[in-house]
Amino acid sequence: MTCVLVASLAVMWVTPAPTAAAQSPSCDASCLSKSMADFLKAMTSGTPTSVPLTESAEIRENAKLVSLSDTTWKSVKSIKSVMTFADPVTGNVVSRAGVELANDKPGYISTRLKLVAGGRIADVELSADTSNHVVADYVWKLDPLFTTTLPPEQRMTRIDLEALARRYFHALSTHIPVVADFDEHCDRYHSGQRITNVKLNTVESSPPRTCPSSMEGNPPWGPATEQRFPIVDPEHGIVMGMTLLHYPKLPNQPKMYVSEVFKVIDGKIVKIDNIGLMLEGVTTLGFSH
Repeated sequence: MTCVLVASLAVMWVTPAPTAAAQSPSCDASCLSKSMADFLKAMTSGTPTSVPLTESAEIRENAKLVSLSDTTWKSVKSIKSVMTFADPVTGNVVSRAGVELANDKPGYISTRLKLVAGGRIADVELSADTSNHVVADYVWKLDPLFTTTLPPEQRMTRIDLEALARRYFHALSTHIPVVADFDEHCDRYHSGQRITNVKLNTVESSPPRTCPSSMEGNPPWGPATEQRFPIVDPEHGIVMGMTLLHYPKLPNQPKMYVSEVFKVIDGKIVKIDNIGLMLEGVTTLGFSH
């Protein structure tokens, strides 16, 4: 009886509140995707000054305020693979780009843009992994499953997709995942490293685990704060979420900037693409919306 009550309370806690009816978007999915393509072209061609920013644009890379010309994009030799997700309701567009850096090593860069009236960019949020943990075979050949359009019968509503992602982030705090939210073959990747359903992973130094079981037990992380879901795309079964994951049990209590893309088919998470970066001296991810 107690278990049932706790589970019920958890679901009630994470269900998002109703939002006001969406206004007709001034920039549809194609428009948002073009804005991202133009941004990537400007950044890889060395012309960041051509990016149409608002006067008060907030620009952050790995949670730190930076100028556009000082981001990791200045060290990118070429883009090997990219997938883009757009949400006309929120005005956000996100790209995940597997890149070759100037030193010939692979990197993985997530870029979120928030567009406002007139096609100008109010937010630029980058999560950039240039460590030795990036797996070239994954980031240079991103899985087309993420951008595959789902048939209507396999889709969830916007509200249900966001609720599922909120339950996932809630489980990062409680370590009690909703097992029914995951496909039995669900896999999670960190910058291309597969960390579920393998004998050993070098990211979490844990024995073989599934997507839900990897969140259980007594891990050193939690709670997950500053949760945001800028992309909810029922047509493709995509939710993107960001959160600041605290590690209170470790020395100096570091935090991890978590940027995850969930692929959801038939109401189940089938694949998770994560960029998780440990941060020192960071107290907030920024961006209040």
